[in-house]
Amino acid sequence: MSEAIDMSRFVEAKSDQLNADDLIGAPRTITVRKVTGNDGDQPVSIFYEGDNNKPFKPCKTMRRVLLGVWGRNAADYVGRSMTLYRDDAVTFGGLNVGGIRISHMSHIDKKTVVVVMKTKGKKAGIEVHPLVAEVRQMPNANAAADWTASFIAKVNEAPDADALNAFVAKQIAKMDRLPADLRTQADDAVSEMLAKFHPTGGKPDEDMGEGFNTDDEGGF
Repeated sequence: MSEAIDMSRFVEAKSDQLNADDLIGAPRTITVRKVTGNDGDQPVSIFYEGDNNKPFKPCKTMRRVLLGVWGRNAADYVGRSMTLYRDDAVTFGGLNVGGIRISHMSHIDKKTVVVVMKTKGKKAGIEVHPLVAEVRQMPNANAAADWTASFIAKVNEAPDADALNAFVAKQIAKMDRLPADLRTQADDAVSEMLAKFHPTGGKPDEDMGEGFNTDDEGGF
């Protein structure tokens, strides 16, 4: 009998940035630690806590949102937070490939609408909601590690992608409170299971780049 081989490991897209597929079913709140600029199609890289050196590279539309909400000085973004999610309606080459969008941002006290150019000759308003920062911590390191182990065990029991996404959505708040190394373990477990359910590699574009806050309720 031949050795069991997980073929999904060989079709994962390699990338140096956060991609829309990383956010399937699991929006993520990030805290900015550094912003850099460069020439090219993706001139802005937003590094964030726990990014594994894979920054969020916002598309032009999201750069306009950042400018409209947080202002011109990118140095002011450091320490601020935003929630990113996957928008399945984003197209590239005529295909719905998905892209990263911003839904919430810190340092605003009410909903903000930023008017941007969507298509040639057409503008649209993008709503950004205030992100309320809460100081929440796991009781101690052992508790965080135990919770992560339990979370990963449940992730590995997921019967399908829909059940997995529903479970993760109910655990995002606790995931956001994990130390960076444990959060990475949790995210990797979810990504590996999603790859098994959807064993195809997507083609990233400039829009493609990067969980939730509830109690322990929910399961498979």
